[in-house]
Amino acid sequence: MRIAIGLFGAPVAWIAQVFLSEPLAAYACYPYRMPLSAPIWERLPVMLATIGIACFTVALLSGLVAWRLWRQFDSNSVGENRNRFLVKLGVMSSFIFIVATLFNMCAVLLVSPCSAWV
Repeated sequence: MRIAIGLFGAPVAWIAQVFLSEPLAAYACYPYRMPLSAPIWERLPVMLATIGIACFTVALLSGLVAWRLWRQFDSNSVGENRNRFLVKLGVMSSFIFIVATLFNMCAVLLVSPCSAWV
């Protein structure tokens, strides 16, 4: 179970962040056929930041689980090669998805909602 958390926790947290924040922001800024200059909810940046912080926390915790398992398998010479490979893969993927989650949070903080890209 811990190997599965370390392997899939951070990617699932990133997917949850994208699946929750993107449609929410899209609807808040483009609810009908015309784009708005301001979101329909005043607290949209707070909602997006809350989603980002929650998903970042889940990704960090799953990365910590993967890291501890990796240290455990590294210190013990006894262990299955398959589990050792999965734990190393979990550490690598956790790092990548923690960074991706952090970048999504930076976009919420740095780009104003409903701003034009052009």
